[in-house]
Amino acid sequence: MTDSLRVAVIGVGRMGARMSQRLMAAGHAVTVCDPASPGVDELCAQGARRSEDAAGAAAGADATITSLPTPDVVESVVLGPRGVLEGAAQGSLVIDTSTSLPSLARRLADGGRERGVAVLDAPVSGGPRGAEQGTLAIMVGGEEEAFARALPLLETLGSVIRHMGGPGAGQATKLTNNVLAGTHMAVLAEAVALARAEGLDLSKVYEIVSHGTGDSRVLRNRYPVPGVLADAPASRNWAPLFPVDLLAKDVALALATADEHGLSLPVAAVALERYREAQSADLGELDYSAVARLFEQMSDI
Repeated sequence: MTDSLRVAVIGVGRMGARMSQRLMAAGHAVTVCDPASPGVDELCAQGARRSEDAAGAAAGADATITSLPTPDVVESVVLGPRGVLEGAAQGSLVIDTSTSLPSLARRLADGGRERGVAVLDAPVSGGPRGAEQGTLAIMVGGEEEAFARALPLLETLGSVIRHMGGPGAGQATKLTNNVLAGTHMAVLAEAVALARAEGLDLSKVYEIVSHGTGDSRVLRNRYPVPGVLADAPASRNWAPLFPVDLLAKDVALALATADEHGLSLPVAAVALERYREAQSADLGELDYSAVARLFEQMSDI
């Protein structure tokens, strides 16, 4: 692919808007489409074009990037009437950065193949900060030739990019990542509750654990104690880097995928129960580290 491309971005929420801005800053001509997002107007003011539907956005694009909330929406936007594949030109690329199902990614790839369009599943990790800074981790499934063509675009968005295998491999990798993140956070919430119950200084707990075998990126980025880490959601009124609602969705997708293989993931299933409880406690729009706040409602701690 050439240095300057025509790129359609379908879905310009927290992630898609920031990816669009990076693509424009890199000199690409960007068309955006998202009837549900007020971010379209802001992006158009910055130089993007607007399309009223996905087919129209994809029609003139060398590559179409989707960033959408659920598998159902992905399927509708890509395969449905006036969807991406209806408009995408033969020989173009479709890159789905949503977190979805491996089985759906394979269906999208099959649908694209029938139309002469290469479809990659390329979910991302790193949140809005990573999207803004171009430091996302991007895990890609699809044909190697299509990955090679997409790589210059992906390098605008991410700093760690890996081709994980054929169609669906990117989504499978992302679900693996989010099962780890989600279960770790649920257990971290319990560990902090235990430390608090024992009357420990939670700042010192962080200092020690972050240099011990309990250390992790989840601990360092999302320690769920207000005032300990200035940039952690807990210190910013639980403002979401990644909300409970989306984390619960992703863990549920992982469990559904495991079920397709006859595989049981009991620890992940228990973690999902905790996130469902957080949703029922009106914490769904907060960062997923707010699962720790369940202890405020369940104990005298």
